[in-house]
Formats: sequence, C-alpha cells, structure tokens
Amino acid sequence: MAVSEKNKGRIKQAGKFGVVGVANTFLDFFIFNFCSKFLRLALIPSNTISTTIAMTFSFIANRKVVFKDGDRTATHQALIFFAVTAFGLYVLQNGIIHLLAITWPGPLLGVVKAIRHLGLSMFSDAFYVNNGAKAVGTVASLAWNFIMYKKVVFR
Repeated sequence: MAVSEKNKGRIKQAGKFGVVGVANTFLDFFIFNFCSKFLRLALIPSNTISTTIAMTFSFIANRKVVFKDGDRTATHQALIFFAVTAFGLYVLQNGIIHLLAITWPGPLLGVVKAIRHLGLSMFSDAFYVNNGAKAVGTVASLAWNFIMYKKVVFR
C-alpha cells in the first residue's frame, strides 16, 4: 500500500517534532535535576525554571524546523505558543508532578521497589519518584502541545 504525499509529509513532520521533542526533553530534565539536586530548589520551582527554558528552545525549534513558520507573524505565534505551552507545562505537568511525587507517590514507589528488586538501582528513591512524576507529566504535556501546536499555534 503506497503512502500518499500528504501522509509522507505528516510522517516527516511528526519525525521532526519527535527529534525536537527529544532534545527539548533532555534539556528540560537536565535543568530540572540540576535545580532540584544541586541548587536544592523544591520540585515545582525546579520544574518551572526547567520548563520555561525548554519552552523557549521549543518555540524556536518548532517554528523553524517542524512547522515552518506558519501563516502568522513570529510575535503572534509566540504569544499563542507560550499561552498553549504554559498551560501544558505549568498546569498539567506541575499538577502531575505534585500529584505523583508529593500527594500520591505510591505508584512510583512501587516502580522503585521493582527497580531495587531487579538490582538496577543507581539513584535514590527520590530521584526515581521525582523523575518518574516528571516523565508522566511530560507525556501529558507533549500530547497536549502537539495537538494544540498543529491545530492552533502553527496552523
């Protein structure tokens, strides 16, 4: 079954979004862990700093590489982009981190127990719980962002 040109374009765009997302996620997690471990900031301020820096990188990379500028001015796109992304990061992601790392860490502590049982542990329990919560929050905000970037920001 042949893939249409339109679908090839969508696949290529999704691939570029994935590459930008991996780079952005690495930057985000690196800064998150630096702030929480070395600067000893609490989780939510650490996440707010890391996601703000990553969000700026994400806008530039998505505008230039993934969605090719779109039909709006950079200023207009930036305003919409930051509003959409801020919801995903500051509401969805921070809410999930708070829920899974602070309010209800049980599920992630179960994962930590399994990691320890398998002898794969290299980090503290808190590291696994905090980064596990951030990973779940990242997946939720990633899904939100892709849909909203395609439908609203870079249409």
